[in-house]
Amino acid sequence: MAEKRLQRPLRIYVLDTSAVTDPRLRNVLGAGSLDEAIRVLADLLARARLHYGLEIYMPPSVYEEARRFLLANGVTLQGFEMLATWITIKPPARHEISIPASIMREYVEEMRNRLMRGLRVAEEHVRRAFEAGGMYPSEVSDRGARREKLGALIRGLRERYREATRHGVLDSVEDLDAVLLALETQGVLVTNDEGVRKFAETLGIVSIDPMRFIGLLKGLLRHVDRDAEDVGEAERVAAEAEAQLE
Repeated sequence: MAEKRLQRPLRIYVLDTSAVTDPRLRNVLGAGSLDEAIRVLADLLARARLHYGLEIYMPPSVYEEARRFLLANGVTLQGFEMLATWITIKPPARHEISIPASIMREYVEEMRNRLMRGLRVAEEHVRRAFEAGGMYPSEVSDRGARREKLGALIRGLRERYREATRHGVLDSVEDLDAVLLALETQGVLVTNDEGVRKFAETLGIVSIDPMRFIGLLKGLLRHVDRDAEDVGEAERVAAEAEAQLE
């Protein structure tokens, strides 16, 4: 079947790590395991590339991060390679891409504010630890009880510190590479990360959720399957007509 060409805005996609590690993948793809989900996704990408010429990109840093995660969470090497076959690994042209100074200024201001919020969270938990220490004198309290109390404080600190400093902000080189590559290729960024999406939007990059991306692939391929059915029906009718003439 001849390849159908889509307009550029619908043809180029850049995947970040969450595009292939989203926990909703198994459910939306009807898979019993992450390995099966990756194989089904590989089949969708293969058919979309072959029939519509979709261009699917991933930066090397994102590729390695996704590879480590998937192989550590039950995806077989064969399953991963099936997926990787249909993804073009391309580094962003970091020395050639320009980002407006106003956007970088806002980003630095945002990070400074977040670090200050993180500091206040840390100070609060140090205060809690100090006060809790008075409740459990070392010569009286049970060592297990002290360890349990300290563990709860540390867990609370980690969760609140992460919320204050990292949630909703671009915070890794992998995420930045994905944004830069989408900017360079003028592609659609596939991500479920709120911070990546927000930063991408400031640069005018269109981003979509991985579940919407999969829905888009399925929608395109429904047309391919319908065309195949129409061709099969026409061939059947022609064969019957020929049989009647014999």
